[in-house]
Amino acid sequence: MHVAKLSFNGNPNVGLYGYCMDGHCILGERLTENTDKEVQEALQVKILHLTIAGTPMPGVFLVGNKNALLVPGIAFDNEVKALKKLKLPVKVFDTHLTCLGNNIIANDHGCLVNTEFSDKEITQLSKLLKVPVKRVQIAGLDTPGSCVVLNGKYGVIHRDAEPHEIAMVKDTLKLESVEPASVSLGSPYIKAGVLNNKHGFVVSETSGGPEIVHLEQSLGYLDG
Repeated sequence: MHVAKLSFNGNPNVGLYGYCMDGHCILGERLTENTDKEVQEALQVKILHLTIAGTPMPGVFLVGNKNALLVPGIAFDNEVKALKKLKLPVKVFDTHLTCLGNNIIANDHGCLVNTEFSDKEITQLSKLLKVPVKRVQIAGLDTPGSCVVLNGKYGVIHRDAEPHEIAMVKDTLKLESVEPASVSLGSPYIKAGVLNNKHGFVVSETSGGPEIVHLEQSLGYLDG
């Protein structure tokens, strides 16, 4: 099974309360043993329960690629140390736009960020992630991280994204396809309702069947 339809302690915003990589999934809240097991089975990961900046929402604050896992400067020292113990390339990035997971979307080819990041911050991000960085709005929003979910060469994006915005995401991140999508029966904020890696995904339990099938197809989980 590579799909799990869940809520975390009654909250359907699974993408905000978790951050997933290929080997680990960081969850900000203690969940039931059964929920932990379903996440592990869908994503094939080890689970670490860890707050970021004292909050249970690692998905809001963390972002990265193979070169760096960015953590906002407001994260506590013990949280940064816990991440480093996983032998991850953790880098603290100081900015007033502390919700890095909402303000940045990145992979190993490129990075798209909130238009409010300064030139200096753009340069810093490019050095840390070792990829080109561009500012972008998606569907009138300055928070590209909240509007896009990636899986390898595939991506889904805010359902109201303009064609030129879809093209920029596709070109900058070197994706094969980017499809408009929604979660939770129509919400365009894809990131909030999806927690995923190359093995599978966890989706908000309020999402409809057609939405889940569309995510499976658009994120490439049905390939092969």
